[in-house]
Amino acid sequence: MQLRVAAGKATLKTRKGLNWSARFPEIVAEAEALGDALADGEVVALDGQGAPDFAGLQAALSAKRTGALVFFVFDLLFDGAKDLRGLPLHRRKERLAALLEASRLGAGRLRFVPHFSDGGDAVLKSACSMDLEGVVSKRRDAPYVSGRSDTWTKAKCRGGQEVVVAGWASEGAAALRSLVVGVYRDGRLVPVGRVGTGFGRETVEAILPRLKALETKKSPFAEAPPLGRGVTHWVRPELVAEIVFAGWTGDGQVRQASFKALREDTSRRRRSPPRSAAPVAKVARAAKREAAKAPSAKPSSGAVLGVKLSHPEKALWPAAGEGPAVTKLDLARYFEAVGEAILPHIQGRPCSIIRAPDGVAGQTSSSATPCREPRPC
Repeated sequence: MQLRVAAGKATLKTRKGLNWSARFPEIVAEAEALGDALADGEVVALDGQGAPDFAGLQAALSAKRTGALVFFVFDLLFDGAKDLRGLPLHRRKERLAALLEASRLGAGRLRFVPHFSDGGDAVLKSACSMDLEGVVSKRRDAPYVSGRSDTWTKAKCRGGQEVVVAGWASEGAAALRSLVVGVYRDGRLVPVGRVGTGFGRETVEAILPRLKALETKKSPFAEAPPLGRGVTHWVRPELVAEIVFAGWTGDGQVRQASFKALREDTSRRRRSPPRSAAPVAKVARAAKREAAKAPSAKPSSGAVLGVKLSHPEKALWPAAGEGPAVTKLDLARYFEAVGEAILPHIQGRPCSIIRAPDGVAGQTSSSATPCREPRPC
């Protein structure tokens, strides 16, 4: 969230620009002693061991018991009228630490976020052992840039995903056994599985009334979802949940998913999983079937996204089971299908390129390069 203090009045806004000051009155009141400033940070609920508790934050907001929440401040954009965005990060953090110390706010609800200048692997391993979400790494010499850039990156302990809540299942005495969730693909809500863990008593008490208020008789999915145990209750798809999970199955379902919290600062229409959850062959064969259905379909020219392929018929993966071999053209169509979803996540990260001119069973060569453009590396 972004904290702005001007003329003794403080406001807190989400990354989408929503004014949430009224939700955190204690933090806002304390921040007014900071002096005119504009800072980036995050509101956090801490558990008994002092670790961030996302579900605890949601419960505190639902119950309007926000007195124990803290605001971790990690960047300073303006100090009074002084624009600091052009300064390197370590200089901005020095100014931030000094500002908090001078206002004597560094030990209460506003807390400075220190940093580690080396040992990234060890820090990530330690974070994961503490069941934290992960680590954010930033270039210490980088100026401030709004939005995502190649100057910072996240390393997560487990994969995260925002999903649309389409219903919930109850069984026996359990009023809430699991959430039925989905994502939007091409404007259609499709199921991606169930989330059956991560619900404490306070979490259930907080979200169950909201689910019941949205209950409807008709499934919101564009296709019939597989039904599991218990009684399924459908809801209008208006809630977005954040989950952590171990990965995607071959048919695009979440594995070992655990509930973290409901999100209110994001759009349900933007939730879509990486389509790479489907195997290359599955995507490519689906493209072939769609092309075959078209009455006026012409034989493929071997061009994908305007790029003409040499030897598009070359088999890269041998035939497996009843399926045919996967060709160079199949792989290109797969990249075309998943590119829009995958590229924003790999921009700025190292990419490993493996060449297999004679297929996966032949001789290969590899190289690595940073992916700095929003395109395949």
